[in-house]
Amino acid sequence: MNNKIFFFFLLVAGLSLTLANEQLGVQDMPKTDVPSEGEYVYLVELDSVDIYKELIALEDKESSCAMDVVGIVVGGGITGLGATLVGFGLYAMFSNSDPQSLDESSKGFAGGLIILASVPVLLLGIPVLLNNIGDYKAHKKHAIKRDEYQEALDRYKVRKQQEEKTSVQLMVVPTLNLAKASFGANAVLQF
Repeated sequence: MNNKIFFFFLLVAGLSLTLANEQLGVQDMPKTDVPSEGEYVYLVELDSVDIYKELIALEDKESSCAMDVVGIVVGGGITGLGATLVGFGLYAMFSNSDPQSLDESSKGFAGGLIILASVPVLLLGIPVLLNNIGDYKAHKKHAIKRDEYQEALDRYKVRKQQEEKTSVQLMVVPTLNLAKASFGANAVLQF
């Protein structure tokens, strides 16, 4: 029995590691030129442009406010209808001049029914309105963050272009020789 449980946990751990590598995007480093048999050269280029573009894309997915605006309009309309019904009901209840007449007492009863009918309308409209206002605020924050990332990317590109014109570049490339079981680094200096 214990062997079955151990095997099950081992299987789950293996599957979760496999799925985690796929979801996190863990990949082998790209292979470039092969100078000699068994020796591989890996180029590692770190550029913030790609990172900024990924951040902008992530924030852009979360910054759509169109459905929230529609929800605010619908929720506001339903809430407004409920508030109007409450107003009509209160007016009908308290606008009677002679409470002893049958016509005036029926106005008070109708006003009470109108107020009673407005309760479900308000109970539907207010949560819809408040939820969509909260979502709108959250999506608006994502849009602001996306714009900040875009401005930072633009500043980075300008700064990088200025540095490339007046700077010295040093590129260190790690090498791995599997045939001779050795490793090292190659350096390239560009003016």
